[in-house]
Amino acid sequence: MTVTRILHGAGNAGSGDLDRLLALARHPAVDAIEADVWVHGDQLLAHHERPLGPLPWLIGPGGLRRRANTLRLETILEATAGHTGLVIDLRSWLGDPAPDLARALADEATRSRIRVTCEDWAIADRVRAWLPDIRIGYSVRTEAQLRAYLVGRDAGRLPETAVAVRHTLLHTAEEVALLRERARRVNAWTVDDPDRALQLAAWGVDEITSNLVTVLNTL
Repeated sequence: MTVTRILHGAGNAGSGDLDRLLALARHPAVDAIEADVWVHGDQLLAHHERPLGPLPWLIGPGGLRRRANTLRLETILEATAGHTGLVIDLRSWLGDPAPDLARALADEATRSRIRVTCEDWAIADRVRAWLPDIRIGYSVRTEAQLRAYLVGRDAGRLPETAVAVRHTLLHTAEEVALLRERARRVNAWTVDDPDRALQLAAWGVDEITSNLVTVLNTL
């Protein structure tokens, strides 16, 4: 089975790194670029850190930094067009980002190469309601979330939805097979060890997300 190779965080580069993004989008080992996308007023901007409310500040492991030089989603769409897919990890600190994303992805041809994942599953369902033809995934970050997904699917409370799972939650090929029966498609993130990437591929995951092109190149 061919594994889809996703380069994590490449879309979060600052506007000064646009040339690097363009080069990565053309790299033969990269099937898709991932970007964390947030709504700021009437703009969709890519950055990994969480915004500090409506203020022009972001907060992350390195502390506070001013929100500057972030790439707009429109710029990332243009940079990757014709070269690679785009995974939008849609984030929200307040409100419903689904209508804003729907406006940004109004073009049907653009939507065909986009996937959207959400750590807030309710937002994922909202995106599916606004864009029924878009490929949606639930982000699974904890063991409790993984159990909730499996129980919800078996009880019929959750629709069949692809999952993007923290790779440390996957322990055996049998676990991957069980999850694929319910989700149809499984992404493992963020895998920065080539041996682990090869193991997960052998176990049958559909997509592997990594920070490193060298890891993707082994698949």
